[in-house]
Amino acid sequence: MSGRTTEDSIDLFEYLCIRIKEIGVKSIHGVPGDFNLVALDYVEKCGLKWVGNCNELNAGYAADGYSRINGMSVLMTVMGVGELSAINAIAGSFAEYVPVIHIISKPTKDSQKRGLCMHHTLGDGDFTAFEEMSSRVSCMTASIDCPHKASSLIDEAIRQCWIQSRPVSIFVPSDMVRIPIARHTLSSGPPLSRTMPQNDIHQQSRLVDLVIDAVRMATNPAVLVGGYGTLHGVEYELENFLASVGLPILAAASGLGVVNATLSNYAGLYVGSLSSPNVLELMHSVDLVISIGNIQSDLSTSAFDGILDQTKLIEIQRTKTKVKGQAFYNVFIDGVLTALTERLSHGQLPFHGTAYVESTHPCEALDNIGAKSEANLPFGKRSNMQSLEKQLFSFFRNPTKCLQLLWYIKSPRMLRSVSKRQKLITHDWFWNNLGEWLQEGDIILAETGTASFGIWSTTPPPHCTFLAQYLWSSIGYTIGACQGAALAARDSHSSQRRTILFIGDGSFQCGCQELSTIIRQGLKPIVGYTVERLIHGEQQGYNDIQPWNHSLLPAAFGAALGTYQTHRIETREHLQSLWSDKKFADCSALQLVELVLSQNDAPSNLIKLARSLQERNVGQIPNPCMAQFVRIDARMCGVVTR
Repeated sequence: MSGRTTEDSIDLFEYLCIRIKEIGVKSIHGVPGDFNLVALDYVEKCGLKWVGNCNELNAGYAADGYSRINGMSVLMTVMGVGELSAINAIAGSFAEYVPVIHIISKPTKDSQKRGLCMHHTLGDGDFTAFEEMSSRVSCMTASIDCPHKASSLIDEAIRQCWIQSRPVSIFVPSDMVRIPIARHTLSSGPPLSRTMPQNDIHQQSRLVDLVIDAVRMATNPAVLVGGYGTLHGVEYELENFLASVGLPILAAASGLGVVNATLSNYAGLYVGSLSSPNVLELMHSVDLVISIGNIQSDLSTSAFDGILDQTKLIEIQRTKTKVKGQAFYNVFIDGVLTALTERLSHGQLPFHGTAYVESTHPCEALDNIGAKSEANLPFGKRSNMQSLEKQLFSFFRNPTKCLQLLWYIKSPRMLRSVSKRQKLITHDWFWNNLGEWLQEGDIILAETGTASFGIWSTTPPPHCTFLAQYLWSSIGYTIGACQGAALAARDSHSSQRRTILFIGDGSFQCGCQELSTIIRQGLKPIVGYTVERLIHGEQQGYNDIQPWNHSLLPAAFGAALGTYQTHRIETREHLQSLWSDKKFADCSALQLVELVLSQNDAPSNLIKLARSLQERNVGQIPNPCMAQFVRIDARMCGVVTR
């Protein structure tokens, strides 16, 4: 295996593997190829585990999921065919601030220099074409073609991956794998210790002064927390800041699970017009928002109707901060939050807010009365019957809302029998009740579509980690990400953490092969997939996918009997019985749960958002007869013909 290794030298790829191990990565995702086969020989030799994925796209998704739990991850592909297959996943990691080290193996230096017509190329002798593509979704690219610069380039790439919390690309020609480099370069210690660079004290002090002054001058300030760049190395600083600030705290869509919902000043989830009435009332009154790790995209702001005015916004991002449009670059988030927390601990901010309690629409509450106990009303864990009474009292004081409520009560929806209504599983019922079953520390993945928007109605317990793509929104992402996340939890000796995936069956078909990797790795997540169809285009061919018998998939992918369980759930009673089954919830086996919902059902949040997106994208208001339901990407919603 070794090249010319001596006591004073070390093979280049062995050096890279040692560095990877030092930063806390224990497993490497990817797909073998002829350009990286020799490099793969070093993986197990250096104490790392190789995860051979079904294809490079899924491997990229898995590396993304692994990184979101572990803090960093590594992906290995070959140039061209493998690199480009993975680039969709890498672009998602770049967009959503997920640090992935992408190692791309290339032909020999001599082949590149001579411009040979090699396989996996365009046949024009240009070996840089794909490197240029990868550079657009990497915060740094490093071409390892000189032994004397190899160690410093590798170290800097890993360092930038952590600091920027974004992917880096490291290109390694196949004949450089065994090239010896100086062993003493390892003695300098790891290239990073998962810490950010220190901020310039004067620039940081000026910035913090501006933030403190802005909050003092504000009448109704609030804090909005997202998950972009805040999950990797700044959890402690963020937690301390949120515990110290005396302002209302809201979570953005990407911030579900980042904010502890049990904090007394937690106000709820802010997603534009789809937010709860209490949150909307709060946001209409705020004159300053401290936004931490958030990106205002269309999906997270209800098609931009919840966009925040820059003149009322302080944006604290991973490597820069903006105070009402004034930018401060190369000031790092951990230092800013620590400095603000220290100022807060000395009482330099007045207390502005009070605790806010999330709630659902009273109509939704009425639709669930009788299906829940008094302690389990759909207001989350912090509410009770008194909060329902207060909301109904407020409702009846408003004549317009009262008429709306009376119409609702007379509608066919309310005239259905209570017993029938309680038997059917609807999206709104499911997501409102899910929080009662979730446990502290769960890893929750929600696929783009019904799951990622339905879960806005769920209040997760403390210390949960939530994975979804509200910016990149690649369909099928969560199957691979589930494998990576579950493996990261096991690698960190957190086997007690449950990994739970919610996905539509259309999205499931985009990446189902990774279920075989989950089985081969001995991972035991809970995978719940839904079968549903929106009313728009109900009979159209573009909405069709082939119905699968999902219960046969584990066996088809090689799972032994007794290592998995499958469930088909059609009623609320059946689902609640499953939730109460301790053997189902203890992750002792892979669990596949098929939730069958009404063809015309979808989360209320998704229905409203889909309408807004269609109006924006098409430039016209949908046909009035489709005012309630509109179609977005069929696979996004997991539609199927039954």
